[in-house]
Amino acid sequence: MRISSFAKKDLLRWALYLILAIVILAYFRNTLRKGMSDFKVVHRAGTRVLHQENPYNFDDGHYLYKYSPSFAVLMAPIGVLPLFFAQIVWLAGMCVCLFLIFRWSKRMIMGDKPPPAYLYLLTLLVTSRFWVRELWLGQTDLLMLLFVFLFILSSNRGQDLKAGLFLALSATIKPTSLVFVPYLVYRRRFGLMGYLALAGIAFFFLPSMVYGIGGSFGLFSDWKTILSVSSPPLITAYVNQSLFGLFHRFLTSPSDVNVLSLDPGLVNVVTCLVAIALFLSLLFLNQKSKLVQESTARHREIVEYSFLLIFMVLFSPLGWFQNFLSSIPAYMLLLYYLFEVRFKDTFVLTSLILSFILVNLFNFEIVGRRISELSLALSSVTLGIILTLACLSKLRLSRMA
Repeated sequence: MRISSFAKKDLLRWALYLILAIVILAYFRNTLRKGMSDFKVVHRAGTRVLHQENPYNFDDGHYLYKYSPSFAVLMAPIGVLPLFFAQIVWLAGMCVCLFLIFRWSKRMIMGDKPPPAYLYLLTLLVTSRFWVRELWLGQTDLLMLLFVFLFILSSNRGQDLKAGLFLALSATIKPTSLVFVPYLVYRRRFGLMGYLALAGIAFFFLPSMVYGIGGSFGLFSDWKTILSVSSPPLITAYVNQSLFGLFHRFLTSPSDVNVLSLDPGLVNVVTCLVAIALFLSLLFLNQKSKLVQESTARHREIVEYSFLLIFMVLFSPLGWFQNFLSSIPAYMLLLYYLFEVRFKDTFVLTSLILSFILVNLFNFEIVGRRISELSLALSSVTLGIILTLACLSKLRLSRMA
């Protein structure tokens, strides 16, 4: 009895699913055995909170706890679990976060409309260097982004209390999400900002439930000390793909890519001026949104949100390349736009291909560690992300989104 072509396609599809599942399980098994070094830091901080110990300890060496005292208290429940089981829970949770971020990005871009074939797969491919590294290290960016997306969704629905709470939660993990605050001021969302301030105060005093008021202030002082001592030497590290990393490597650091030896304070001023210019360009694009008649995207502010999500990393003193997970909505919007115009926009298509090359193809698994590190020292990921911002600007200026 011959198998129909439909049945053959069905078998092939399930065979591909099975192969993919085996690869993922093998990767996760290897991650649990050899990876998740950053999660181990968070887990250790949670266990220290349970024993009322200080999570900040220079004896930890390279793997210092650098998150806020409030986040350590929030992570105390996972510190109850043995490390191996805590890793499984965290890894599963991060996969759920990634799924929800993709789903909510799609909803903001095209609503309930079915996505084009291969849109998710292409977005996963373009951002693969970010989320693979994130899962391997067991970092906190996916959790932070989950709260940022909940903030955006709540804000769009006019639920200011929830929006303020979710943004405060994200800032408890990493204060970089507060890049949304100037935009909220510009949009005159003062009620939301009031709830944000109240939630921030509540989270500030959260450690006092464990350590008392005096102990809580002591922890925040220790957090400041940890950051002030450990962060400056890392600004010029090749994995730092923020604007600060780019300018400091080229203008202050005696490295392979150094071209000038300027005062670090002056370079900080230049970097801040560039960041301000980029933010003002965002406000300019927002003004141009009034000219968009039929937007490609369902939500008119998706361009602004994509910019701000990228700014969280770009404006940070320390923005590791995997932190650009926040670019998922930007890449998904641009790929969806190309599908809509049947890939006839030469500028966006060419820029996205170059962005993919700069971001992904200089990975050390492909080109070796030396070339990979040199490309990061040259800020290849930063340049790829800037190309993405240029594409988003083009969409707005051409009244497509």
